[in-house]
Amino acid sequence: MSAPTNRNTIASAMTSVLQTIDGTGSFTYNLSGTGQVEQLDLDGPPISRVRPYVAFHLGPRQDIRNGAGADLSQYGQTMSVDLVGVVTGGATPGAAVQAANNLEADIIRALHASRTLGSAAVHDLSVSTEIVTGPEVDGRQRDAYVAMTVELFWART
Repeated sequence: MSAPTNRNTIASAMTSVLQTIDGTGSFTYNLSGTGQVEQLDLDGPPISRVRPYVAFHLGPRQDIRNGAGADLSQYGQTMSVDLVGVVTGGATPGAAVQAANNLEADIIRALHASRTLGSAAVHDLSVSTEIVTGPEVDGRQRDAYVAMTVELFWART
């Protein structure tokens, strides 16, 4: 029987994948700097004021029998990862939406480029996402947010 993938391995892999967003090639933003990607616990909101910024939380983990990839002596496992991305979006609603759309695209591009999360050895992942922009305050730049849930799937024997 193969050993279960450890949460620490998944967290490390998620951090590494998100930090490949480096502002080069097809990426709009750079998340490779210190304090731009972090794993959170549920004690409170993200504390970093660095922009752009992405935080994630490893959510529930579940065994699945008789499901996809769980034939014969195998069973599947899933884990949900909640993620929030924050970027300064500009003073207009259109600029904020565009900034959030670009950050969302960067995150999805990085995740899809490493669907197994490397050393975490997941079999696949799916992404559900939306964007939210904050109110403009006195014409100042507003933050724009990407809220995402990533579902990880792998099978064990």
